[in-house]
Amino acid sequence: MPFNLPESEQPLTRAMRIYAIRTRLLFLVSILALSAVPLQAGTKIIHRWVLTDQPMPKLYKVLVIGVMENYLIRQELEDEMERLLAKSGVHGIRSHMVLPPRNELMEGELKERIKEGDYDGVLVIRPKAMRKETKEVVTSLAGPLYVPPTAYSNFWPYWNMAWGQGYASSSYMKEDTYVSTEFNLYNTKDEKLLWSGETDTVYTKDFGKLAREYAKALVKQLRKDKVIGTK
Repeated sequence: MPFNLPESEQPLTRAMRIYAIRTRLLFLVSILALSAVPLQAGTKIIHRWVLTDQPMPKLYKVLVIGVMENYLIRQELEDEMERLLAKSGVHGIRSHMVLPPRNELMEGELKERIKEGDYDGVLVIRPKAMRKETKEVVTSLAGPLYVPPTAYSNFWPYWNMAWGQGYASSSYMKEDTYVSTEFNLYNTKDEKLLWSGETDTVYTKDFGKLAREYAKALVKQLRKDKVIGTK
C-alpha cells in the first residue's frame, strides 16, 4: 500500500525532541574532536646507507656533532642523543661540551681532540636545506551522524528525525616548513664511513620537541640497522 504524505507535518513528540538534541550534541562533539586531533609531524628517514661489506665495528663511545648555526637546537639535539644512546650501551659525547665553536677550531686541532678523546666513532648531523609546503587540511563528517534510534518502528517520527541529522564539511590551508638533514657516522680508527642517510623533519619552534623527535628517529634506526645495541 503506497504512503500518503500528510497535508501538514506531525507535531514533534518528546522522544523526537530528545533524539534531535542528542544528534546536535554529537555533531558538536565530533567537530570539537576533529579540531583537537594533532596533525602528523616529526622526523622521517627518507634514505640511508649501511656498511655491509665488512663487520660493523663495536661502538662504545661516540662523539655527536650537530653542525648547526642555532646553538639551542644543537644543544638540545646533542643532549637528547646522549640520553638515548646511553640506553643502547653507547656513551654519547656532546660536542658542545668538548669542542669550541667551529670558527675557533682548525682541522688539525679537531683531529687531535678526537684522537685524545679515544672515540670509536663520530656522528655528524648537518641540516642541508629548508622548504615550505602548503597543503589542504580537510575536516569533515561524512554521512548522517548515527545515533541509536529510539523510534525507528514508526515512519513519521523517523521521517522528522532524519531531517535533524547533521553534515559538516570544511577545510583550511596549512603551511609547514621542512628541514632536510643528513647524518654520517665515521669510524675514528680508519676514518671510513659506517652509516649515512638523510631525514625530513617538520620544523617547529619548540626546540626541545624538535630535538627529541629527531634523536628518537636516529637512534631507533641505528638500532634497527644493528649499528648499535648488538652484543
